[in-house]
Amino acid sequence: MQSSHTLNQDDALEQISQNVDFLTQQLHRGRRIGRFPRLLEHEYLRARNRRFLEIDRRIIAGGLLFYLAFCWSDILLGGASAQLLVSLRVGFAAVLFALLWWVPRSFLAPYMMVVAAVGVFAAGASVLVFITLIPAEMRFAYHLGMVPIQVFTMVALRLSMRAMLTVSLGLFALYVLLLLLQPLQTGQAEMDQILMVFVPLFVSFWLMLIGLGAYLAYAVESGARNDYVQNRLLTLEAVRLKVLTRQLHELSTTDSLTGIANRRYFEQQLDIEWRRAIRQQQPLALVMIDADRFKDYNDCYGHQQGDICLQSIAGVIAAHCQRPADLCARFGGEEFVLLLPGSSTADAARLAEKIRLDLAALQLPHERSEAGFCTLSAGVAAMIPAVGEHSDELLRRADRRLYQAKDKGRNCVVSA
Repeated sequence: MQSSHTLNQDDALEQISQNVDFLTQQLHRGRRIGRFPRLLEHEYLRARNRRFLEIDRRIIAGGLLFYLAFCWSDILLGGASAQLLVSLRVGFAAVLFALLWWVPRSFLAPYMMVVAAVGVFAAGASVLVFITLIPAEMRFAYHLGMVPIQVFTMVALRLSMRAMLTVSLGLFALYVLLLLLQPLQTGQAEMDQILMVFVPLFVSFWLMLIGLGAYLAYAVESGARNDYVQNRLLTLEAVRLKVLTRQLHELSTTDSLTGIANRRYFEQQLDIEWRRAIRQQQPLALVMIDADRFKDYNDCYGHQQGDICLQSIAGVIAAHCQRPADLCARFGGEEFVLLLPGSSTADAARLAEKIRLDLAALQLPHERSEAGFCTLSAGVAAMIPAVGEHSDELLRRADRRLYQAKDKGRNCVVSA
């Protein structure tokens, strides 16, 4: 008889093995940033979002402080629009700071990466707006301001190549549109000639920066995805090892036929409970149970049916182990033991009698038994052990009373 607990562990191992095989297949795909299958992708994005909230939110906060620090350029270069530029920059930063505090606490928390991408794009777009507000002769300085915006985009959105590329290319497209609508000119011929050379170089440099950012984001994201899968594998292997260790322990302490504890485990627990009873001066009861005329049962019905009979007896006994410390075990052959910490002889005898009656109620056929069905005999003993006494004495007392039950005609419980 295999316990449901063992079956559950087998099911758990099978599920773990399937997950390990699945994750191993994902690893064999190599360093790619393609989406995982749906469920794994969802779990990965949740993990990435947690990391983003723990680490990258601080990076974004630092970027916003850096963004605010350029108020000095608004004051020095803004001319008549200086006050407006400072107000716009401070107001915009305040909104982003508020969102940075609120979003992780709101329903938008699972979409923090998307919100961050929108925020970075808005910050870059604000610089393009500032370009249109400052005097023409100073605009080239704000064009250079797009470089730190691009660098910040590469850093803040490095965990998502798609987000980084989308924001970068979106800002680049807006910048090109701005150049078409408002060419970079200062009104000074010599300076305008320099800017005619500067703009193509700057645009080329920006495109190279975007390309570099795409490569770095690819490396970071693909590495993060592989690390996530490897960490999941390590976690699953640890769980599998834990389950296997538990199974090994159960195999060493459980009777394979009946699914209850074996003699080895019983003897370990008897020693533990004996020492506890000595410390606490509490009674420790033991019931020894033997299936009546079991050899005749095997001879009549065969060993396979005999095994089924033993499983039924074990099930009846186990059903009466209600307290956490109660233990039933197969002692050997057709003999069983019931260890009852804190129980008196009378309590243990009443429980043994219930077990005897419950087995009789099953009416398991046994034509060579006096009753015509399977019965059992039980010997009950209880002691409050003293220092220097050994648990073997409790076993001897219970065994002696079991034999008294046999001598009285079987199918009874003897406790005195």
